[in-house]
Amino acid sequence: MVGSGGSLSSEDERRLIERYLQGDPSAARILDGWIEIALRESLRSPREQWDDLRQEVQARVLRNLTGGLFNGRSTLRTYVHRISKNVVVDFGRRAYRHGEVGMDPADPKLAAITVEPSGIAGHLARDLLNRILRELSQQDRQLLHLVFELHYSYGEVANELGIPEDTVKSGMSHCKDGLLKLRRDLTT
Repeated sequence: MVGSGGSLSSEDERRLIERYLQGDPSAARILDGWIEIALRESLRSPREQWDDLRQEVQARVLRNLTGGLFNGRSTLRTYVHRISKNVVVDFGRRAYRHGEVGMDPADPKLAAITVEPSGIAGHLARDLLNRILRELSQQDRQLLHLVFELHYSYGEVANELGIPEDTVKSGMSHCKDGLLKLRRDLTT
């Protein structure tokens, strides 16, 4: 069942998905193991919430596989890992919006994630950000506001704007590419 490099062949993945959807406990253990690894690797995954996160990931994986959304462009393991990461990010956004997570810079969990530049470095960083934001379209600024300031998930942004979630995803990808290009242009 395991191909070269410890990965599954596409046929083995197809069979694993079939077994998983039929409720095979051994198939569930394999996917649950991948979920567990993804949760352990995530810096933003609060250990005390792992049971809730695990259940949400399992539900999304089941929903996506039942709906035939796995297209095989990545391995099944990578697909499950990405779903896990997305669940953790969505969880963090919801917790932040509901005031369940503080933004105390002294909090060691945030120290590795947030860096607040001070003095001249902070002024230059804010100036650069403002210059970049002025170059963006109103739609791109709105997407950034909803995702990064209000901490909306892509699904929530789609509901808010009345557009498909895939449009939000491609818009954010386009926006991120544009931000990187603008930063390169302004700093070279």
